[in-house]
Amino acid sequence: MADRLVTEPDPTLRETYRLWGRETVRFSDTDALGHVNNVAYAAFLETGRTTFGLACGLPVGAAGTTIVLARVEIDYRAEVRWPAQLDIGVGLVALGRSSMTLIQGIFQGERCVATGREVMVLLDTATRHSTPWPDRLREVLTEQALVAG
Repeated sequence: MADRLVTEPDPTLRETYRLWGRETVRFSDTDALGHVNNVAYAAFLETGRTTFGLACGLPVGAAGTTIVLARVEIDYRAEVRWPAQLDIGVGLVALGRSSMTLIQGIFQGERCVATGREVMVLLDTATRHSTPWPDRLREVLTEQALVAG
């Protein structure tokens, strides 16, 4: 079970996030209906996860480990059309023995167009099983509970 680092905030509010990534919607992100296709949002969330990882100095785990994505949830809240600029807020809300939970909000201006929740797991590359966070990495992640409040 993950330790909650913060009281879970509303992911649809810009003020929830202190850490931000940015994406430019490409024409190729759109579909026949003229709006951004649902699969493009997974790539936008990846930008948020990468932004988080860079802010935390990841990878800083022990040799022989990697961080893998175990779960992704996306809630589509509003239509986006090309061209557009999107801001992706990201925050760490729970840290378990070998997992962490991130929340994200994707915004076009002040409007929240999608939210995401992801679970990432530290994996031992030799055994292909989850492994506990090393103390130093746990410390870094705890320091970076990147939600406002």
